Amino acid sequence: MSATGTLSRGALALLLRITGTPKQEVDAEDLSINADFKELINARMIHPLQNSATSLNVDDQDYELLPCPSGSGFRYFSSGAGWVNVPTTSIGRYQVSSNRFLQCVQQWLDISSHQPVTELAGDILWDLGDIWLGKSRVAVLFCRRAYLAQTISTVKLAFGSFARRRSAVILTDRAISQNGPPIPGEPLCIAIHDLLLPDQQCISAIDKDLLAELLGYGRSHQANRPPTWCSEDGGELVVNGEQYIFTGLTHKRIIRQLFEAWESGQEKLRTAAVLENAESKASAFSQAFSGCKTQWKNVVGYGNGNCWLKTE
Repeated sequence: MSATGTLSRGALALLLRITGTPKQEVDAEDLSINADFKELINARMIHPLQNSATSLNVDDQDYELLPCPSGSGFRYFSSGAGWVNVPTTSIGRYQVSSNRFLQCVQQWLDISSHQPVTELAGDILWDLGDIWLGKSRVAVLFCRRAYLAQTISTVKLAFGSFARRRSAVILTDRAISQNGPPIPGEPLCIAIHDLLLPDQQCISAIDKDLLAELLGYGRSHQANRPPTWCSEDGGELVVNGEQYIFTGLTHKRIIRQLFEAWESGQEKLRTAAVLENAESKASAFSQAFSGCKTQWKNVVGYGNGNCWLKTE
């Protein structure tokens, strides 16, 4: 991998294939030792585990492997060819360097390296950080072995306590299983290769414009928005064409509740219930929105223990 984080399309496909194995491991003998494999080694996307190979099968015949006298690699003796050297890369077992790969995906999405990769579910799901798509902030995660229903069950449990689930996308190693349970927040789940352009042979970026369109944040969606609209996470609210941006997590949760109530025709909500659902410790709206830079009083009405979205 170069300084710019470029990986060939073939090498990425091979890497995702290995990522989908139970332990993210593969025997070199099961692979074609081609340019893609060598690229992953040189990029340190995969690393060798301790070599325990003692024999090599060639044309259905097993040969005992012995260390080369030079100390580099191995060799075996064939009655027809004499001593045959075997490169170390051709034997043994290799494992994906998960952290390096996930940092590469961060780079492709312009996620700051200051946002650490965080494991959310044991060796299955990672939080890569947040990106901005237009004026919407989106959490990006990576899930491996997404083709298994049991994996989706694990993701469901992890998302139950994931604070940013209302505005999230899960990148996967391959197409996600349709047999798993629904994931809270209904995040977009999409295989990484589906975000690559068909003629993109050198991968150095993921198509964020396509991602924005799929999430409903793209230009075509913005042009078709109704006069009053709210993003899934409550961070962006448009009332009669006027845009309001909320960055606080509690503020977003409150705004989303008020919008959903307005959208369903429910005029007012109990303030105490809204604050509790937003996991706010405040006892009044003025406290909950203290420090909010947005002109929230233009769109939030409250009084007599009730609250509502102001659209007129």
